[in-house]
Amino acid sequence: GSFWNQPLQCAANRDLFEKEQDDLFGDLEELPRFATVRRLNDLIKRATLAKVNALIISHLKGQMPVLGKEGKKKELIKKLDEVYKKIQDEHNIPEADFPDIDNMREKLKKQDFTKFPVLHKEMIAKVDRMLSEDIPRLMSLMPREQMDKKAGGVGLIKGGAFTKTAMPVGTGADEGIGEREWIVSRDKPKYDNIFNSLEQVEGKITGRIAREELIKSKLPSKELGKIWRLADVDHDGLLDDEEFALAMHLIKVKIEGHQIPEDLPDHLIPPIHREGAQKNGF
Repeated sequence: GSFWNQPLQCAANRDLFEKEQDDLFGDLEELPRFATVRRLNDLIKRATLAKVNALIISHLKGQMPVLGKEGKKKELIKKLDEVYKKIQDEHNIPEADFPDIDNMREKLKKQDFTKFPVLHKEMIAKVDRMLSEDIPRLMSLMPREQMDKKAGGVGLIKGGAFTKTAMPVGTGADEGIGEREWIVSRDKPKYDNIFNSLEQVEGKITGRIAREELIKSKLPSKELGKIWRLADVDHDGLLDDEEFALAMHLIKVKIEGHQIPEDLPDHLIPPIHREGAQKNGF
């Protein structure tokens, strides 16, 4: 098939057709650079789910009495939503990271809660370190050749319909395009108050400290991982005040119902990082 290349029969649909066409071409252009990010996101999702499942079965095992086990099991399954809420609150885990509750109920009916393995807190701690420190470090080591290709335009489809001209827009991650002021600076005083209250190392916060603050948004770990990758502009595994403000801005964008971009738009690059970002091909 192909796009309609004749005069539009209904001119009112022009914006819709052009948007769909641009979206498809954009997806085709970006395919080569999505692979690594997709693998990391899958790793984050699987590690988070493993941690959540471990916490759930550990909690259920701990609630089992010496007598009346079958009755207690039915009660726990019935009140599984309360179990989820308790674990969410105790461990500050977003609701979206939990498995489907109805599916979990069906699986639990076939299990003997007393035979669940004991929770290994050391393993949970290792998973937390991986999510807060190792994954951000991996993201900062994204294949250099991908950045070089982006800088040189190598591998991108060019010409014809793939030639685009950016127009000023004002919603979501596009808000602030064409403006002289960094859009994030409007809320930066508020973000600075939070940043200054956090433990810092030479004016920056670590991935562990940042994660503790960012997960308060209750966004899924996959989205927070993407936000961290975009906000860590200099790829040092730390966030300075402008990078932190950028992360908070992207969280705000997502909470308001907009999509987070795969690559950081030029107008969102923090002012003190713009020269370095241009040298690195952003």
